[in-house]
Amino acid sequence: MKINSMRVLLVNPPITFAQRKRMGPVVNNLFYNSPPLGLCYLAAVLEENNITVRILDAAVEGLETAGVMQHYSKFRPDIVGITSTTYSFQSAVSIAMTIKKENPSIRIIIGGSHVSADPESSFLYNCFDVGVIGEGEITLLELIKSWDGKKDLREVSGIVFRRDSELYLTKPRDYIENLDTLPFPSRHLIPMELYQPQPNDERARPKISMISSRGCPFDCIFCDKNVFGKKYRSFSPEYIVSEMEYLIDNFGAKDIAFLDSCFTVNKERVESIILEMNKRQLGMSWTCTARADVVTRELLDKMKKAGCWRIRLGIESGDEEVLGFIKKGITRKQVQDATGWAAEAGLQPKGFFMIGHLIDTKKSIEETIRFAKSLPLKDITVQINTPLKNTYQYGVYKKYGSLVVESSSRLSYFEPVFIPDGLTREYLKKIYREFYSSWYLRPVVFWRHLKSLHSLKDIRKYLKALSLLFFLFFDRRVENKNELFDKSPGRS
Repeated sequence: MKINSMRVLLVNPPITFAQRKRMGPVVNNLFYNSPPLGLCYLAAVLEENNITVRILDAAVEGLETAGVMQHYSKFRPDIVGITSTTYSFQSAVSIAMTIKKENPSIRIIIGGSHVSADPESSFLYNCFDVGVIGEGEITLLELIKSWDGKKDLREVSGIVFRRDSELYLTKPRDYIENLDTLPFPSRHLIPMELYQPQPNDERARPKISMISSRGCPFDCIFCDKNVFGKKYRSFSPEYIVSEMEYLIDNFGAKDIAFLDSCFTVNKERVESIILEMNKRQLGMSWTCTARADVVTRELLDKMKKAGCWRIRLGIESGDEEVLGFIKKGITRKQVQDATGWAAEAGLQPKGFFMIGHLIDTKKSIEETIRFAKSLPLKDITVQINTPLKNTYQYGVYKKYGSLVVESSSRLSYFEPVFIPDGLTREYLKKIYREFYSSWYLRPVVFWRHLKSLHSLKDIRKYLKALSLLFFLFFDRRVENKNELFDKSPGRS
């Protein structure tokens, strides 16, 4: 079959009923607020090469495997590509096995962070024909062309596949140096109206997410860099702002969320983007993730004047020893300065924290909560440390505690699956909720949010957030430990 007559279906796997039930409104607020831009980039490259492609975001559409099969049967693709994190991998397997059962000759590709981190165990399942390791745009196109020309797959860099019971890992794919060569993501293939921002992260609608860089040059031991790597690469300021204009013209965008691992990797980059924004007078708001050791009061003022209304800071811990151990590369003083400057500039800083680090103790976690309360943050997100394969901490976690999980579908950052020595799962669950409730249920936080209420729309927005707050503060649903967790310590 010729390449321009091929039909490709790209799938973002479902969040299963069990996962939705277990995580409650956390799923809606944290998994459905942004489209699968990775698939949109892949689709754009395929469309640029005259390949018919569709995207099915089964997660945001609330589909189970049966619903995915209905779309599959209607489109009848020649190739199915499935992206997967570790959390969604069992869903990806279920979809692939069901499709293979109906059509054994179809080619199924698995991509995303899970197979990139752990290709060997991913190919214990015979439902996948090929896995794409790392950045996928060039690899996927070459793979399809290879099938079209009936070439040896071993000549395609950046893939894994099994042949005659032998597993082949080809030469690693070089990262794309000039990101400007990529077309804008094919957002027209996804239901953009279904992606809703978290209520307290909403300034104006439509709010649309963007990525302005790839890779992260920093050394946090918990960070998953299996897809985009450590080498930092940025789109040019002209490309970035042109994409913002495209989103205004084609989707009516009024607010942009930059989802880069770190938007402020250095001051010069940020200032060059701001200069281009000001030059084109976009008149739209935006948010980004920032490093506490990079921002200055002067830079934050420039960002504010260019439309930025919120920065998100990865703080992780308030304990200096823990910060050093996880190689975060920041100090408490730098966090205090950055959050203070951001608040003074009107940037409504949001802090990201993590509990259950390998060396965390009750004392260090309590110090983190005290530190969080001392900062002028408007909002926080708290996660529970989850060692993922091919991260630094995964190689050393057994020295510090135990993994107590029976399935990769539990690895969500919102349930305790790694237990540091001296702590318990029950304690981590309890302190996780207490972190949220003790931080939010303070008069100073109420006042920070009351100052943001200017209309009936704002009031409705906050009422919408109450289900998530209730779940985080008060939900004490009883779990069957034998069903949800493997009690044997150290199982990975």
